[in-house]
Amino acid sequence: MAAKGGPEPAGAAHDSDGVRQLVTGYQAARALLAADEIGLLDHLDGTPQSVATLAAATETHEPSLARFLRALAAVGLVTLKADGRVDRGPLADGLRDAARIGVENYRAWCELPYSLRSGKPAFDRVFGMGFYRYLDSAPERAARFNEALAAVSRGWIDGVLAALDFDDDTVVADVGGGHGSFIAALLRRHPELHGILIDRPAVLARAEAVLTAAEVADRCRLVAMNFLEAVPAGISTATLCNLLTDWDDARATAILKNCRAALDKDGRLLVVDRVLPPPDDPGHRAAAFLDLFFLVLEGGCIRSRAEFETLFESAGFRLLRSVPVGGGFHALEGR
Repeated sequence: MAAKGGPEPAGAAHDSDGVRQLVTGYQAARALLAADEIGLLDHLDGTPQSVATLAAATETHEPSLARFLRALAAVGLVTLKADGRVDRGPLADGLRDAARIGVENYRAWCELPYSLRSGKPAFDRVFGMGFYRYLDSAPERAARFNEALAAVSRGWIDGVLAALDFDDDTVVADVGGGHGSFIAALLRRHPELHGILIDRPAVLARAEAVLTAAEVADRCRLVAMNFLEAVPAGISTATLCNLLTDWDDARATAILKNCRAALDKDGRLLVVDRVLPPPDDPGHRAAAFLDLFFLVLEGGCIRSRAEFETLFESAGFRLLRSVPVGGGFHALEGR
């Protein structure tokens, strides 16, 4: 400890600054979400705008908006021109996907201590309903969320199709397959295959267009059902893509057991999901915080390979291999 009035130990100021930056990080996050909420980027289409024009378009207080834009320029969301006009910044294109559920996630995240004490999603506590029920009640948010999921899937679909063999399959069921991006790509790659797409009715309503555009709608049956209760029988492979992170171990096990009951003899389980990297991996920090995101939002988690092995075994499967397929995702194959 330094003597009273003496110099601080070497590195103390630096450590304090680092902690301060972490603790106040919410300010930048909330500012970006606020920019999304007021639709700021919708009015910046490549032509610089005056602050007055943006204030009128976003129905905001012009002097306050000017201060807000100054802060957004400091983090790269917008660019301030020498003449005072405003243009899109280098981070602008990424905001829509990053803010796919907007301030809802931020409000739930503020209740993180509740999740830590209870093990339950804070989202339910804040909004009085589960995340997916909320999406059913908010079509605009649901559309953005599903668009973002489709964008994420484009980072791993080609990797899955390249890494795995589907030549022996007859019927593949994509459980919780959303708008059908993966099953459409799979059926298009393998014209002899038939598919089943299982999800909630509100989600499947938009899947027909995806399957039709891929020219595979005649080979894919849409089934609206609760996969926590059952999965249609008579399938050779069950795929669960970017799904199990949404669920805790008990419900994830129930989903896997339903898949096992539906599979033909010697049927295959294919899980495409994030796998928690080890602490020395460069991606560990981001994955660790994303894991908390799933806890707060849905009560789910990002699992390590060892945790996936245990999960598979609890449902009667043996994990055969885990293959990186891009975008931070792995394809985990089980029998």
